[in-house]
Amino acid sequence: MREVPVSRAAVGLVGLVGLVSLGLVMAALVLAGCGAKTMQYSGSLDTPEAEYAKALSLLESGAHDEAEALLRRTMRLDDSFAPAYVGMSRLLLERGDVKEAIRYVHMARIRDVDYVPCWLMAARLYDAAGQYEAAVAEFREAITRDEDRLWAVESYFDLGRTLEKLARLEEAHDAYMEVINLDPLHLEARSSVTRIWKTLGPEFLMRLRYENRDIILP
Repeated sequence: MREVPVSRAAVGLVGLVGLVSLGLVMAALVLAGCGAKTMQYSGSLDTPEAEYAKALSLLESGAHDEAEALLRRTMRLDDSFAPAYVGMSRLLLERGDVKEAIRYVHMARIRDVDYVPCWLMAARLYDAAGQYEAAVAEFREAITRDEDRLWAVESYFDLGRTLEKLARLEEAHDAYMEVINLDPLHLEARSSVTRIWKTLGPEFLMRLRYENRDIILP
């Protein structure tokens, strides 16, 4: 039988195919051996931030028991995660357990004194307890610490409501105007400003004009 000549290119191609096949087999073995690690990696997505976000969503929907379970899980994942303690304080306040709510907001402050919602939550607790002067101080502290103004709208609005309870209407008016400057579509703040104008009357509006404080809502 006559030998069929085989070119060097063909030999090289056969060798390359063999190497590729071997590589695929080795890759399959590696993947099979790392199956457990792959599953473990997916579990690493259970971060305090992710668990807290889910808890907050449940809290907003009124599912308190489920929210509490996730908040406690968040604390176990990271004992120093201040938002979880603020969330627990809010949950306890909604349940009417003010004493425990105060305890958790203090725990939040211990973990991160610069976390602005710690101060906001403390202010709301004072407000709920009828200690309005203390609430005003806490709201103002929250505003001062909020350099990036991430919580400014809710801080000023809640401050305005508390000042109204103290009958400090002109200060409340200024707080509501801050809200409107930050969020012109904030209907509750606009309604509050209009209400205060009616209560304080023309003299107050004339003084605003005299002090060059624009009385036209943006």
